[in-house]
Amino acid sequence: MFTSIKVLLPITILLLLFLPSKQTLAQYDARYAFKYPKDFFNPVGTEVDFNPSVHKKIGILIQNYASLPLTEIASMIFNTSPFVRYKQFFYFRIEEEFREDILNNNVLSTRAYDYNGRPIARGLPISEGQGAFNLVFLKFGLKEVIRCSCTGVSILTNRGNFAYAGEDSILHEMGHAFAGLADEYSDPGASNFAAVNLEDRRTPEPKWSGLIKQGFLPDRRIERGEIIGGIDSGRFLIPSSNCYMNNHTSPKDDRYCPVCQLAIISRISQLSGATPPWE
Repeated sequence: MFTSIKVLLPITILLLLFLPSKQTLAQYDARYAFKYPKDFFNPVGTEVDFNPSVHKKIGILIQNYASLPLTEIASMIFNTSPFVRYKQFFYFRIEEEFREDILNNNVLSTRAYDYNGRPIARGLPISEGQGAFNLVFLKFGLKEVIRCSCTGVSILTNRGNFAYAGEDSILHEMGHAFAGLADEYSDPGASNFAAVNLEDRRTPEPKWSGLIKQGFLPDRRIERGEIIGGIDSGRFLIPSSNCYMNNHTSPKDDRYCPVCQLAIISRISQLSGATPPWE
């Protein structure tokens, strides 16, 4: 979670399905050894086609206390890589409408919106009702705590991660909740768990070395410091000094780094059935 947020707009992200808690280095080798096109990690890449006979849609169930237009929320998410390339794989539902239709008609709501926040004609099949994760936009100044839930806050949800963010950190928090990414900024309060985008400083070669050799990441070891009492007690390396999972204000982080992009693509592939580029 960001330690400095210019404009607070809390957001809670509830994830139904988690990445496996135990993942081996061998699983990541293919991601980092694959030879990607030079522009693969650029902000605008080749869009991946959604094939309804093969792929499943990823639902985002939204509850909006901040009264932001859905089009603005969608723009925050789908104007950045890699989400922009997989935007056809996502749809939105509005939780208030979902509950209203159940109350009035005793059926699951079919109302839904595309990745631009525009209504989908005739909605979606009832079977696609629950979505993959939940976004709750809270009004400015409301306080939440990160916690786990046994019941959740959305239809057919039974567990998840909660986080809150400002407008300038929505993508940071989505990285946490959607792809299981860790903080890359230096702070004693930064997330401190094994994650795809962290590496032990003692390792002779970070797992993302294949991306370094291809020129997608800096050819140097970037340490995530944790200064306590004037002593750096940090134990992690990070892939890049420019990523939404960092916490910089100058220079402003303006992308997901290649390691985080591949983690998000992996998650999208896991949920939708799309074939990741490295397979």
